[in-house]
Amino acid sequence: MILGRVIGQCWAARQSPRLDGNKLLLVRPLAWYDPDHQADHLVCVDPLGAEVGQDVVVCMGLPARLALGDARHPVEAAIAAIVDGVEVYQDACREPAFCFAHDRQPESMQER
Repeated sequence: MILGRVIGQCWAARQSPRLDGNKLLLVRPLAWYDPDHQADHLVCVDPLGAEVGQDVVVCMGLPARLALGDARHPVEAAIAAIVDGVEVYQDACREPAFCFAHDRQPESMQER
């Protein structure tokens, strides 16, 4: 799963019937495991009603399709949760350190 921020929405005049009724959101990853390819954003199906600016948890692959209720959906990423808050303990900053992607630490966690 990926922690990310919704940065936009996209529309499609023509799409798979299995996507009808679902929003497509652009999500910028904030923190995730070592992906097999780098991406500045993901297009995610949103069954939960997330809004631009909200932090979300994104699931990938089969779990994303199951989040929509059917493994036959043509989906690679889906919103699994809308995040209320994030807390990282000080001990997590030791080697190997947990870190957010460059310049993507949530404002609520930035040092003041």
